Amino acid sequence: MDERLAKQVCDELHIDQTDEELATVIALLNGSQAVIDDSIELATYPAIVDNPLYNRAVITLGQAMYYDRNLANGQPKAVVLMVDHLNAICLTKGAN
Repeated sequence: MDERLAKQVCDELHIDQTDEELATVIALLNGSQAVIDDSIELATYPAIVDNPLYNRAVITLGQAMYYDRNLANGQPKAVVLMVDHLNAICLTKGAN
């Protein structure tokens, strides 16, 4: 994930954009992207990464990880819902 997206997340969470915070947010976004990628049928429809819902899922999981690094209560329900929807898109588009 790039610094532009990390700055967007900092703005959404009202976090100061210091070098340390940006590095933390970028690392969390990279981790959340890996989780999302492993949770959807990415190989079936790689173009899903261009879908705005994909970015929102990565951002939402990254935001959750910012406040709860070990996700003690699991993934947010919104992320689970987005992953299900992304999977449906991948399977539908990938079948065509």
